[in-house]
Amino acid sequence: MTGKRENHKRCPLCGGRLSPGIATIPFLFPDTVVLIKDTPANICMNCHEPFAMGQVVDRLTQLLNQLRAVKTEVSIISYTESKSPVRADLG
Repeated sequence: MTGKRENHKRCPLCGGRLSPGIATIPFLFPDTVVLIKDTPANICMNCHEPFAMGQVVDRLTQLLNQLRAVKTEVSIISYTESKSPVRADLG
């Protein structure tokens, strides 16, 4: 025992321990692929699968809706740099 409170969260896929970190999360849709880098997530120490929670999921949903409206085949965006809305008029 270290005297510190242990994190008892477990991965729903493999049962490994989850630890806070930063991940790149891919989203695959029939018409587009979206990668969101620098996403705060709990990451499984065993299988390395990221799990976003709470407000992060809300923000990811907003970003995905905005990016899908742009109608690109592939989009790569940084979660931490996405404070302003994604714009469809790129030039």
